[in-house]
Amino acid sequence: MVSAALLAIAFSAHAEAASADAPVTIQKVALFKNGLGYFNASASLPEGASTVRLGQLPVPSLGTFWVAYPEELKLRSLITGMEDFEDQRAAQSVADLLYGNVGKRVMLYLPQEGLEPIRGIILPFADVKTSAETNPYFMGGRSPEPAEARFMPPAGGGQLVMIETESGIVAVNPHTVVSAHVEGGDVSGTVPVPQKRPAIRMELNAPAAGEQVSVSYLARGITWSPAYRIDLSDPETARFSARALVINEVADLDNVDLELITGFPNIKFSDVVSPVAQSQKLAEFLEALTRGASESNRNVVMQQAVMSNAAVFFSPSDVPLPSYSTAAEGAAAEDLFLYPVDRITLKRGETAWIPLFTADVPYKHIYTWKIADFLNSEGQYAGQPNAPEGINPEEVWHSCRIVNPLDMPLTTAPAEFVTKGAFTGQDICYYTAPGAETTIRINRAMNVLAEQAEIETDRVMNASSFQGWAYDLVTLRGELRVRNRHGKAVTMEITKELSGKVLNTTPAAKDVQTGKGLKQTNPKHELTWEIELASGEEKNLTYEYQVYVRK
Repeated sequence: MVSAALLAIAFSAHAEAASADAPVTIQKVALFKNGLGYFNASASLPEGASTVRLGQLPVPSLGTFWVAYPEELKLRSLITGMEDFEDQRAAQSVADLLYGNVGKRVMLYLPQEGLEPIRGIILPFADVKTSAETNPYFMGGRSPEPAEARFMPPAGGGQLVMIETESGIVAVNPHTVVSAHVEGGDVSGTVPVPQKRPAIRMELNAPAAGEQVSVSYLARGITWSPAYRIDLSDPETARFSARALVINEVADLDNVDLELITGFPNIKFSDVVSPVAQSQKLAEFLEALTRGASESNRNVVMQQAVMSNAAVFFSPSDVPLPSYSTAAEGAAAEDLFLYPVDRITLKRGETAWIPLFTADVPYKHIYTWKIADFLNSEGQYAGQPNAPEGINPEEVWHSCRIVNPLDMPLTTAPAEFVTKGAFTGQDICYYTAPGAETTIRINRAMNVLAEQAEIETDRVMNASSFQGWAYDLVTLRGELRVRNRHGKAVTMEITKELSGKVLNTTPAAKDVQTGKGLKQTNPKHELTWEIELASGEEKNLTYEYQVYVRK
């Protein structure tokens, strides 16, 4: 007959075999420019295990956490629960030293003169609270107590340590101890910090047989920031270089493939944390839903992108792997463009500078002058503020116009200009599709002068009324003057926005009626001249138009 002890041993061995760990390894991350990343990870399930602990993962956004597994794996459920664990940190006080050496013999010296040192064994402390730093992007450790009840250090904030002496137990305030002598050479210099953390486990209906599962999720804590360097040393062809900064605050990446995303898709719940992470209470989750989902992260400084939360499932014959293309030239996915970076190792808290590409790009220098519409949104003529004697000096910008010759778009990013090794300026290169043209400002053109004035030549009082308001019909004549003080010829582009009906332009301008005035009394026009100015040359341009002006 089998003894109870043997049965207990057999049951314990069976329980250990039925429950096992399966660390999740991040394989690929698609990065957006607003702190979001779409993670693809995988794990191999230990054979014979019916409960598999996946451990901690980055905190996913609501609706983006998916587990893909072969059909033969009989998954019952995935459960996130809190588990106890003990962290260690360096001792910083006598109290910490005592707390880290429970059970050892110690001699404590107190400040009072004539007092004999206290000799005895350090007894276990009561449970302590901690406010150890947590990672807001990862399902890491946290205190078991509310934030307002925490204090640091674990023992140093306490007022009591108990020593078992030959004559009994002595209670000592550790902060009054002048020095402590711990007997023996095995003295711990660290302090155990009890904490809790959420962990994910898989419950299976049948023991695992070594299957692979894939985990995908959208999570915050990682981003990329692009930048361009444009070398204009050659008069016709620019050397266009791109690099990326990858900023990682979420988890260690080991030999991981990255994809840097450009585009502007929509995701409704990027700011709502999934309850899978157990990083908030039920009431907090419901409150986040009540506040509403973010539509496309409006609080970004430049063009940003987030990932649509489409789930990827795999057939039984497939190994669960990321679904993105890894073509060296990049790949398009719906309205997104993915630029691959292969095999990068980047620890949490590190930033990587990654060269992307260098290409020869045709370009030309152009001097741009933009003149705003003087009619405001209320239909009233605003005129030219601070214009002395009707003449208003304007800003002219020395710019670089390039055509994107690549098979991929240029994402919005800072662009630095250099010429023969000298820094000449910096501005923003906005999103540019393949084959499209973009103009980037280099610096103010101090040697190309521009002046403009607008004068009224006719007015018909109370010519019409719109929506209960009386309007005059005003005829205006604009005069533009440009002068080149450079020692070389320049190409200049002049753009004038105006409201009303264009009567004539001299020389002839390209006239485009825009959609800005669809809901206004007057239509909107954009007049564009492109002229050549020889060194020292001056040119005058004129335009005339009629506009309804509200009285």
